[in-house]
Amino acid sequence: MCKKAFTLAEVLVTLGVIGVVSALTMPALVQHFKDMVLISQAKKSYTNFLNVIKRMEAENECTNYADIFATGESAAQIAQNIAKFYNGSQVCTAKNKGCGNEYKVRTATPVNNGTGGISLEDFGFPRINNVDGSSIYLRDIRDNCTPYTYTANKKDENGFYTGETYTVTETRCATVIIDVNGEFKGPNQYGADVHQIIVQDKKLEPNDSNFGCLKSIFVNNKLNYKKYSDNIEF
Repeated sequence: MCKKAFTLAEVLVTLGVIGVVSALTMPALVQHFKDMVLISQAKKSYTNFLNVIKRMEAENECTNYADIFATGESAAQIAQNIAKFYNGSQVCTAKNKGCGNEYKVRTATPVNNGTGGISLEDFGFPRINNVDGSSIYLRDIRDNCTPYTYTANKKDENGFYTGETYTVTETRCATVIIDVNGEFKGPNQYGADVHQIIVQDKKLEPNDSNFGCLKSIFVNNKLNYKKYSDNIEF
């Protein structure tokens, strides 16, 4: 009888092809898995936050979000009020490792800081650290939710400061930021593991732009960010 089999050369060529294909596809598969983990964490963190706010509304007989966020209290005190509705959470107001250490967060895509460097946001404001590893930050706390005006530096079409200023009018009670995996796990970037929520008088508005993508996560099941180096120059 005639026995047929692969030669050693054929086996080696096949293994080589498998190795090349694996090398090309594995990074994409690993990144996809990491993104899916972040998506799952974002959904859980946002849902938990909404449930907490609803419980606060019911218990305190709130008629709008101003009753929770625009109370005249400090961001640290409001964080304490919210943390009571999270099991085992810790409120951090001081900058110390393991609790409130300041760190930098990137925008979803590169933004000129006005002088040619990358715009980075310092995270050192009051936060709630939860047992699931997520953190909730409070900033831009207002005494009321009526429109307010502030002055900003004007930029040219390339993002550089022109030396001129302009006025901006906004309406918000506060800004809530969720870091779904906390300070010590990356990428610490909006649109990936960090998402903003604008608190209005009558609604919570996820900032689906360069500062998060909660809408995209719930509608399209996708993150919205770009990997880039902090050394980019404009």
